[in-house]
Amino acid sequence: MEQKPAKSWEAGAFDREKGEWVHTTLHSYDHTVEDVDIHDLVVSRAAPTKITPTRRGKAFRSDARTLVAGDAQIPFHDQEAFDRFQKAVVETQPDNIVFVGDMVDLPSMSRFAQRTEWVGSTQGAIDTYHNFLAQTRANAPDANISVVHGNHEQRMDDYVRKNAAEVLGLRRANAAHELAVLTLQYLVRYDDLEINSIDGYPNGTLWLEDNLKAIHGTNVAKGGSNAAKYLKEERETTLYGHTHRQELAYRTFPRRIGQLTIAAASPGCLARTDGAVPGFRHTVDSQGVLVKRAEDWQQGLIVIDHNGSNHHIQPVMFQEDGFYLDGKRHE
Repeated sequence: MEQKPAKSWEAGAFDREKGEWVHTTLHSYDHTVEDVDIHDLVVSRAAPTKITPTRRGKAFRSDARTLVAGDAQIPFHDQEAFDRFQKAVVETQPDNIVFVGDMVDLPSMSRFAQRTEWVGSTQGAIDTYHNFLAQTRANAPDANISVVHGNHEQRMDDYVRKNAAEVLGLRRANAAHELAVLTLQYLVRYDDLEINSIDGYPNGTLWLEDNLKAIHGTNVAKGGSNAAKYLKEERETTLYGHTHRQELAYRTFPRRIGQLTIAAASPGCLARTDGAVPGFRHTVDSQGVLVKRAEDWQQGLIVIDHNGSNHHIQPVMFQEDGFYLDGKRHE
């Protein structure tokens, strides 16, 4: 809109170079806004519109599924947690099942002060562990089942090496390719159940993808910070045990082309969480009865869906009223 002068007047000044007075006409302008709707100058509600619902897309099944659990600490396992684990196996029918170690405790071979009830507990633990693996194999007959041995499985080798190293590698006569008879793998019958074992703690590693591996682990920091530690130490998605806590964290790295996101995840444990597992806080009274104390542990497992180029991690926590898996509640 063109603005016209509202007022004008003359002003003069003496120009020394020209030696004369110079007159200039000055104007003032009227800045009144004309023909403007005041509603155009304020924020108002959005105009109503018709929304078309987004069409439901087709869901694609993953290329493969992996179920991860660990830290049962047999004979200090939780039978209800065992039952829930087997229910998850039946529901998911995974292609791979991975145990991230410490499935047995072997307290009589530990450095802790010994208790009378631990004497003779090893055979019962071996039998229970075999039965658990046999049930797992029955519920998932076609799955690849692997155990990454942890520091508790390592107790047997360390104990025999310390006390009777001569018999550590003994095998049956003329069976050079069999497992040594005093190995956990032989005693639990891994070969009969087609269980793959990865020992050599703490370096034993099971690779599931180029960017996905399973270890037992060594970190035991409190407050859920173990995942952050592994994200600093590792360069691939790392599944780990040892902490008895359910943890999941992510980190993204810049690359020359694109980026790489990795995760660190723990499935929690299958052991009792009431103080029964021997450790620094494990106590009994004068009658030898366990003094219960809730541990900062969580029972559960992890389900991983693979799609060929990546993977999705789904934590499953066992709670008092059951657990949720794929949107369904199970008791």
